[in-house]
Amino acid sequence: MDVNEFRSELLEEVHLNASMNSTSPREEFLALYSSALIDAEELEDFEQLAFEGVGTRGRRIQIDGYCYDELDNYLEIIICPFTDSIETETLTVTDANTFFRRAQAFVEESRSGFLLENGEESSPGYGLAVDIKQRYFNVSRYKFYIVTDMVMSNRIKEIPENMISGIPTEYHIWDIARLQELLASKTGKEDITINLKDFSAWGIPCLEAGSTSEYIAYLCNIPGKILADLYNRYGGRLLEGNVRSFLTVKGKINKGIRNTILNEPSMFFAYNNGIAATASDVKLEKTATGTFIVQITGLQIVNGGQTTVSLATALLNDRDRADELRSIFVPMKLSVVSPEKAVGLIPNIAKYANAQNKVSDADFFSNHAFHVRMEEFSRRLMAPAVMGNQYGTLWYYERARGQFRQEQAHMTKAEKNRFLTRNPKSQMFTKTDLAKYHEIYRMLPHQVSTGAQKNFMKFADWAAEAWEKNDTVFNEDFFKRIVSLNILFKKTDSIVKYAPWYEFGYKAQVVAYTLSLLLYVIQQDHPDLVFDFRGVWNHQSITYATELQIAEISQKVYEYLIDPKREVQNVTEWAKREACWKGVKALPITLRNDFIKELIPASIQKEAERDAKNSQKQDNKVSAMVAVAEYGVDKWKELLQWGIDNRVLTPVDISFVKTALAMEQGKFPSERQCAKILQVLEKARLESYLG
Repeated sequence: MDVNEFRSELLEEVHLNASMNSTSPREEFLALYSSALIDAEELEDFEQLAFEGVGTRGRRIQIDGYCYDELDNYLEIIICPFTDSIETETLTVTDANTFFRRAQAFVEESRSGFLLENGEESSPGYGLAVDIKQRYFNVSRYKFYIVTDMVMSNRIKEIPENMISGIPTEYHIWDIARLQELLASKTGKEDITINLKDFSAWGIPCLEAGSTSEYIAYLCNIPGKILADLYNRYGGRLLEGNVRSFLTVKGKINKGIRNTILNEPSMFFAYNNGIAATASDVKLEKTATGTFIVQITGLQIVNGGQTTVSLATALLNDRDRADELRSIFVPMKLSVVSPEKAVGLIPNIAKYANAQNKVSDADFFSNHAFHVRMEEFSRRLMAPAVMGNQYGTLWYYERARGQFRQEQAHMTKAEKNRFLTRNPKSQMFTKTDLAKYHEIYRMLPHQVSTGAQKNFMKFADWAAEAWEKNDTVFNEDFFKRIVSLNILFKKTDSIVKYAPWYEFGYKAQVVAYTLSLLLYVIQQDHPDLVFDFRGVWNHQSITYATELQIAEISQKVYEYLIDPKREVQNVTEWAKREACWKGVKALPITLRNDFIKELIPASIQKEAERDAKNSQKQDNKVSAMVAVAEYGVDKWKELLQWGIDNRVLTPVDISFVKTALAMEQGKFPSERQCAKILQVLEKARLESYLG
């Protein structure tokens, strides 16, 4: 497919989404593109914020969104020239410079105080201007992005970095061709190619440590100064996604590592475990003194993120002692994996590289069995036929990035139409969507307001722990409740959007707070009653009484969030505070009588939850037996031999695996034995077994 065909199909999807969501095609294009950039880990998160104005000397100001990268202390500003034209237009050098100047002007006029003195205090742009002047005044870097449906001119080669008040700036253009390449990428990312001779005359010394048909392993000794320079140049893009999210949520600096860097640099090699990394390709040079890696593509640090960030931070913050990094060397295990194998191998390399440290399952939650189960439910649990339809539909759970689009990639038009009839685009939802709905249900709207990725990691922490305790809570009833919350969220979004009192932004925050507050008030005022989620699933909609109730609550939430007396000027930031949620919970809310009549006894819900858990328990037993059978006797033999040769398996482990081998004689393991056999397999994999 050429870029014009891709663009045409994409715009068709954009217009469909705009029609479904009652938004503009421009908003939907930006939402789609920003989502792809988040998935590719180019952006940590994204806040849409449309602002246009005039600054000093009449210069135009324009932005369409922003992101504050907490890990790297970057402020990223996005501007979106969207043409929506039939023919693909070209983004010229002049166009690019014009748009970058407008976005940069917003930052400069915010820093100078002009927008604070002349802007409308209730507007979203004003809140960001306040933060740029105060919270983000000392960021380490500004990054400006053009996101467009145009094709970049061939004359645009490189846009040199600049400075704003001594702070470095970067400029990035993401056109429609670049989006096509990104979505077609096997890894889901745009690989960085690093010329290591830009950082060291020789590159990085290495030894080949082993190879298979799937990967080549190298042992390297990377100077601390080079590792710090690499991170300070490329930032969190060098960190595998889960590692990055973990550092962002848990805190990025390890005091022990910093102390060694500054006070005992010569002991760093002895005290530190080093880092584990992956790459898609390397170039080597052999010299009289040894073999050096001189170029590396797709570098991802899968273990040792704190080591890397601590070195980089020490270089920036302790410049007077930065020379001491020259005496630091960091051991690095580098696995070079082809893009074709990367999707399957890199998550396992990351997981097993971290197995020696206490890193929770949440850090690898993208590959957790939870997602597999949710995906399975989404492919077979048919939602009831409604609105006169003669067929039910599915709520498609996208476990992996781009799964929904890729599944249609090789379909004929007729096959695609059948697929979309069964799986409507409006009923597709992602991991971060699921996390958002569930944390609203847990009444944590302030957490939801921190952004999709941060909220997802908090949800993952909770879910991983809950799964370990009792995975049967994640059953069909759980999935149906998530879908019902999805329906509630979208309907509330529409109610707020068209409300006569709604004037400015913050719709996402209003919706999250409204639904959490609704559930909170029910819990507080009517403890024996609960919201009827099953009714929402059965009818695939909410009642008129619920609509009226949501309309009343959402107005009060909105008025509270934008109250001029709020503790934090930027409403977006205010909504992230627990103090904000505490204030919202204190609002005087009286539930409508017609809404109360539709609530159901809590005892009925508890009984349904018990039944769903018992049903899932039986399903788990069957699944374990199927998994043992499908793995096959030959593979169980390989595991047994590997475990004995490497002294990994205990006598008890061996006895369980031998029960699997008995399938060869027609003797099948019991339900309990199958569960134990699978535990042995997982244990072996944690010890680097790749079978």
